[in-house]
Amino acid sequence: MFRFPSKTNALEFLKEIGVTFGTILDVGTHAETPELKAVFPETKHLLFEPASEFFSKIAANYAGLNTELVPVAVSDSDGQGRLKKIAIDGGEISHSTLVYSSDTEAEAIIDISTIRLDTFLSKRNEHKPYLLKVDVDGFEIPILRGAEGIWSDIDCIIVEATADTFLERLQFIIERNFILIDIVDQCYYAGVFSQVDLIFISKRLQQLNPRLRPWQTEEFGWEKWMPVASYEGHIPR
Repeated sequence: MFRFPSKTNALEFLKEIGVTFGTILDVGTHAETPELKAVFPETKHLLFEPASEFFSKIAANYAGLNTELVPVAVSDSDGQGRLKKIAIDGGEISHSTLVYSSDTEAEAIIDISTIRLDTFLSKRNEHKPYLLKVDVDGFEIPILRGAEGIWSDIDCIIVEATADTFLERLQFIIERNFILIDIVDQCYYAGVFSQVDLIFISKRLQQLNPRLRPWQTEEFGWEKWMPVASYEGHIPR
């Protein structure tokens, strides 16, 4: 297939080469994660979303699919936290994230139940391996710390990173026996790089699937080499 740096394309590539997941762990669903929904419509999606403003949209967007809404905030502790709701354009709530107790400047902060992913999943019998997506507007590392007990059950991680958090999140995940396989959905704000999604796979999955280590398993051919800059001639100006 033709490869380019988008989340949908990367997930379609994984599916094409035979990678499957037992359960999608979608942390920070907001109204939906369309790429996961489109590429894995038959896989169960656990939708972790604490902001009630999104619940009716989630119900509509995932109608007919195998999903379960988990209305708690995922963190690195089981207990209580404080959820900040944000409307970045001054309209409806568009984002939500856990905040530390010292943060009192937000317009909308509510108390919310929190849970670790490994605690939550230890009490359930969900199919493995997991694909874990984390997009919570700044609270990603505590959520990943709360997954320490299930690292061996995760085969793919998708995490949002900004220019300021890119290195921190990359280092945290690769230290846990994962490798970076793609950088997708780059976003610019007023012409300046703002954020990106990082996609990782477990080293276990890489060893199981030879298509995920082509430098070792395939004969070299220049036709397989695709610089992203070569797309520029096809972009309308």
